[in-house]
Amino acid sequence: MGIMTRIIRLWKADVHGVMDQLEDKSLLLKQCLREMESSLKQKQSHLEHVRRTSEQLRNDLAARGKEQDRLETDLALAVRKEKDDIAKLLIRKQFALKTDADRLDRQLVQLEEEHNRLSHLLQQQQSQYDQLKIKTAAYHRQAEQQAANPMDDLTYESTSAQAPTEEEVELELLRYKETAAQGGAA
Repeated sequence: MGIMTRIIRLWKADVHGVMDQLEDKSLLLKQCLREMESSLKQKQSHLEHVRRTSEQLRNDLAARGKEQDRLETDLALAVRKEKDDIAKLLIRKQFALKTDADRLDRQLVQLEEEHNRLSHLLQQQQSQYDQLKIKTAAYHRQAEQQAANPMDDLTYESTSAQAPTEEEVELELLRYKETAAQGGAA
């Protein structure tokens, strides 16, 4: 069972290695940027929807306020004229209107909180997107420079890997001979 597990691990590692080689890093970066941009647009659209809904709720509350004022005037008239049945009906309407206005007011508070939270989150994500866009542009410039001058990498590697000195080679030869002599004597 241990051998099969190891073979499967090797196979998976090899497949992952091949996939890493096939994936073009610049294309992946571009795709990530497109997905982030799409996500930001969706969030901006949602934020705009929340703003429009809040505005509609404010308009509805204003209309309820005008209706409340009209009912108050009618109720005062009904009480002056001693029309108790009409006054009771107007009072019922006032209670229903007040309950509805309270519900709309709570919804408005919730929407404004959501708007503030989304606005803050969107600003943070927009900042992250802008930073990633700058880093991606720098990566692409670097990749283009490396593609235009592939010898730059080779010259760097050849200068960084220094040839061993004559003394180092001789010392290594002595070590090798001594190891061979000890192996033959044992």
